[in-house]
Amino acid sequence: MRTLAGFGSTAAFGTLSCGAALDDIVAAFGPPWDIGRVSRRRQWPRLFSYGDAEFCVCRCRRVTLISVQTWRDVIELPVPGTKGLAVSSGHLTRADVTAGLGEAGCRLVPATAGQPPGQSALRAEPTGVTFTFRNQDGSEPLLVNVGHWTVGHECVPPLSGSTGDR
Repeated sequence: MRTLAGFGSTAAFGTLSCGAALDDIVAAFGPPWDIGRVSRRRQWPRLFSYGDAEFCVCRCRRVTLISVQTWRDVIELPVPGTKGLAVSSGHLTRADVTAGLGEAGCRLVPATAGQPPGQSALRAEPTGVTFTFRNQDGSEPLLVNVGHWTVGHECVPPLSGSTGDR
């Protein structure tokens, strides 16, 4: 929970943040796993990951989205300052998340727009990181995803020789 609370407070795992350059992230964490392209027709954007922290990279080689799948039994997250992954157990409840973020001094507000039935979300302020929960009848809602994304960015052509140049 400490690593997720840090992400909620800063919207980053060290250099892995929205707007960061892929080359800077690779220098900090080593090569990510290349999950593949998002579109069948274009090489970019592409989806990469370090453990369960998946991130989308635009053709300009800048991160536009970070998504952490937290519904698994074990969650692996990048550790800033190392090329390793922190391993923690999944199945965090809304109470666990609220307490952990409260200890980190992170204020939460309900995120109600666009939530389908059976799902609820809290947004960390001021970072905008969203914590999404699956609501189950009669039990505490479970955390299923943590995410942060950019609404838009100034996309410029990547430098020749950039990481992942294709």
